[in-house]
Amino acid sequence: MNFKIIILIFLTTFSISCKSQTTDIENRTIDYYFEEVADLELKALLENKILIDSVTVAKKYMDTITNQINSEGFQKYAELKADIYMSYFRDYLYQQKVEYDNDIYVLYFSMAGFDDMEWNIIKWNKDNWKAEERLSREELENNNDIEKILWNYDEADKNDENIQIFIKNDYLVMERGNLYHSLYDLKTKEVILNEVSPWSASGNKDGVEMNAWIKENLHNKIEKYLNTKRG
Repeated sequence: MNFKIIILIFLTTFSISCKSQTTDIENRTIDYYFEEVADLELKALLENKILIDSVTVAKKYMDTITNQINSEGFQKYAELKADIYMSYFRDYLYQQKVEYDNDIYVLYFSMAGFDDMEWNIIKWNKDNWKAEERLSREELENNNDIEKILWNYDEADKNDENIQIFIKNDYLVMERGNLYHSLYDLKTKEVILNEVSPWSASGNKDGVEMNAWIKENLHNKIEKYLNTKRG
């Protein structure tokens, strides 16, 4: 085979491979991000000499009665944590994507304060998808090629397990805590069901009572859409 042809084939294959790699990113769990935050907190505690090592509080910040961190140390820790959270969660963080026609729908996670968690579904055109872990709020606001489809949040750690989006019957579904929370019609491009704050909508109920409200008012209705044949 001609040497130039071999080189051309190699370069073409390499180019396709690189392009494929730039459009792929592994799914992320919220635990993945919180583990990174924990590492940042530990590093800050060590750098500020609040801890001597990963388990030992410095003598200056030790309560001699309880053998726990004292109020001064806790205050410094709270300030460090606030700075880390504000910096780390300034962007939307990638969790998962699904594809439909020429669009990519991406699930992003972020925090509001120390406890409230929010999830956003953002639509990208396949040609513009960057496969990056972070999406800045500025880009979402200013980039006309991407669009926020829907979002919801929970106060404190509610329904933050088994978080995913999936497509069924030409609908896009967000599932959290094994309950369907959101339904988007991919054919008509409209949100059918979504509650920004299930906790507020349920009358500020927690735990089992809130989930019973979600099941009745969101999950069961979404399930009916998914199992009904479309015309």
